[in-house]
Amino acid sequence: MRILGIDPGNYNTGFSFLDINGNKTELVLSGVIKSRKKPENLKNIFSKLNELINEYRPEEIALESSFYGKNPQSLIRLGEVRGVILLISTIENLPVFEYTPQQVKNSITGYGWAGKEQVLNMVERLFNKKIDSTDEADAIAVAFCHFINRR
Repeated sequence: MRILGIDPGNYNTGFSFLDINGNKTELVLSGVIKSRKKPENLKNIFSKLNELINEYRPEEIALESSFYGKNPQSLIRLGEVRGVILLISTIENLPVFEYTPQQVKNSITGYGWAGKEQVLNMVERLFNKKIDSTDEADAIAVAFCHFINRR
């Protein structure tokens, strides 16, 4: 089974493809879709995710759920990005499983209030790969969280 893990972001959306074989996981691909503030960022996210889904053919999507921050405008923009992801999942007929940031952090570090650097360090250790950003690490952690919760 292949899982697409997504960490939605206003300007950087992390993604990862994780293969599951029994109790083993293999990181196939991960990265970040970088977007500008302009309206075409939603089209860019849609196009890139659509391209990745068609090439890597995941069976399920694991998505980090929104949390309320201090800035309502950021929450609105994040909702727009999530809308794009949910639209793609509907078009591609892929089920979506959502996890809170605390669930994701707990599954990867054992502590639901771990910092971004702790998540990044644990992802690098678990998958023996140098990760370039916390957005990418978060997307891998979301996919791993789904793997843990599916067992």
